Amino acid sequence: MMPERIIALMLALMLAITGGCGMLRSKPLPETVAAVERERRFAGALQYLMQGNEQEAEGLLEQVVAGRTLPGVTDEALFQLALLHLREEGGKGDAHAQAELTRLKKEFPRSIWTRQAAPLTAYLAGVGTLRESQRELKTVRERNQSLIRD
Repeated sequence: MMPERIIALMLALMLAITGGCGMLRSKPLPETVAAVERERRFAGALQYLMQGNEQEAEGLLEQVVAGRTLPGVTDEALFQLALLHLREEGGKGDAHAQAELTRLKKEFPRSIWTRQAAPLTAYLAGVGTLRESQRELKTVRERNQSLIRD
């Protein structure tokens, strides 16, 4: 994790715990606490990824992207989640990954993670086209077999 992110997380955590400036408000803002919680979950997900525990990481990343967007966290979480979805069997993983990458591009068009995802998005589009062609070819073969039998 980058030192800036660690410092930001610690500052946000301190503000959430102390309630910010005590003279201005007595309780921390709910959105600040929620942002700190998303940061904490994201950091945990990255830790799980480093340890090779992809299931736990995926669960935390799902929680991070389900909340309000937090630039620098949600965009990377979407990218990481898309990569994890690629491992799913039966082509559903590709669809999930494509959905995550589409959301990434829509919500964070200027993010470095969107630029990093561009080749993967193009690759997944090509894979989708190839799968569709294979389905069409299978249908044509089945029809051809049916005509031969008749």
